[in-house]
Amino acid sequence: MNESEIQKYRSAYTDAWTLMKNYQMVKPEHVAQMLKKHNNPVMRRLFCLVVLQEVKRIKAGGTPLQDKQYEECLVKTWKLFKQYNEPNDTDEYWDGLVGTIGTISKEYGNCSFATNLLIHVILEELEQIWRAGKQK
Repeated sequence: MNESEIQKYRSAYTDAWTLMKNYQMVKPEHVAQMLKKHNNPVMRRLFCLVVLQEVKRIKAGGTPLQDKQYEECLVKTWKLFKQYNEPNDTDEYWDGLVGTIGTISKEYGNCSFATNLLIHVILEELEQIWRAGKQK
């Protein structure tokens, strides 16, 4: 993955963090703005499954993570994506990725925010990148 592509992902993670640190004020229209700005499937999952679902959960009475935990989780998953952004067809690659996903998820008590971020954003996007590479 080239640097320009990586920066697009980084920008989306930064915007997700901005929304999460201001989750008390986030409305669906803010998420819609991010969907327009970052128009690709992984970004849709990042903002719809991760950010919007977490905001809804909190507004429904769920206990939020601490702001620092949201930031740490997003930073860790961003670094994970960056580390594994060139999927290959080896057991070492996939075992390392899945093992790290499990470790990070446990750090956050397997909360829905971390699980959605790790599984529905990181893992699914890396699988999509891997499938696209195999078709070339």
